[in-house]
Amino acid sequence: MLMNNNHSPAKAGRRTLAAFLIAGSALCASSAYAQDAKLTVCAIVPTTEIEYFATLLNEYQASGAKRNIEVTTIDSQNNPARESSAIEDCVSKKVNAIVASVIDPATSKASAEAAMKAGIPFILQGQEPEDVDWATGNVGYSEADMGRLAGEEVAACLKEKQPSAETIKVGACGWPQWPSTVRRIEASKVAVEKETGKKIEWVFEQECGTREKGDAAVSAALQANPDLRAVVSINDGSSMGALAAFESAGINADELCIAAPNNDLEVRQYIAGGKIYGTVDLNHSGITEAAMDLVLKVAKGEEIPKMTYVDMIKVTKENVSQWPTK
Repeated sequence: MLMNNNHSPAKAGRRTLAAFLIAGSALCASSAYAQDAKLTVCAIVPTTEIEYFATLLNEYQASGAKRNIEVTTIDSQNNPARESSAIEDCVSKKVNAIVASVIDPATSKASAEAAMKAGIPFILQGQEPEDVDWATGNVGYSEADMGRLAGEEVAACLKEKQPSAETIKVGACGWPQWPSTVRRIEASKVAVEKETGKKIEWVFEQECGTREKGDAAVSAALQANPDLRAVVSINDGSSMGALAAFESAGINADELCIAAPNNDLEVRQYIAGGKIYGTVDLNHSGITEAAMDLVLKVAKGEEIPKMTYVDMIKVTKENVSQWPTK
């Protein structure tokens, strides 16, 4: 019996090879599409009324664009319910990742964990794992380093303006509600003491955080300590409040040593004018670049570290021109 040529082993082999090549081509095309497809990310901040967070959203978009990542920016307007709803909406849209600065980690945890359970990585900005350890990964700065840099600025100023003083009075504007900001102000105090090499009399340490509270704290301290001339704070708002209190008391800015982190636009104007000694730039672009790199890694299925730190920069009159002042 003659074998049908259509069923010969040679032809069957050729058909199998052709099918394999076609399937392989389709697989490669699919893989290439997956690699070229634009990733999507939700970037969430508590409010855009604070300059730091408004700048952060803009930088997220810029950093995302460099990496072909589409970034949807969300302002929670300091409303926990709105924040939770935004996270749920991002989950429903099946974004590749969520990057968020949350209002309160305690109230955000449930929504964030639901997102991660749905397979969406949650990258937390502005919190260290020792305070919040439930995220896929954390990105931002060291609170202790931030405080240290501000304290070093106050110390440098005191060495210039009070070189012969044996004891120096200093005020500390803190924020006791959060362990992170407690670490920040404690590091500032240690740096002031260490870098001056002087005996430091801490005439007050209390909650500030805003211009109004900074003003009130320093105004009250001046009643009992009219020779107070130095304040280290947790943020620029407190610094500007401290300056207002000193000026209201008729104290010349040339005598003052004031510094804190944030590098807000308005405080840079005071630094350029010599009224506030310094601030600390929190490196918005460094944070967002690092965050988007983490997004690329998790999109590939790679593990990311529990904490990714970025460097910060001291800002004084010598280098403030590197940032806009208008």
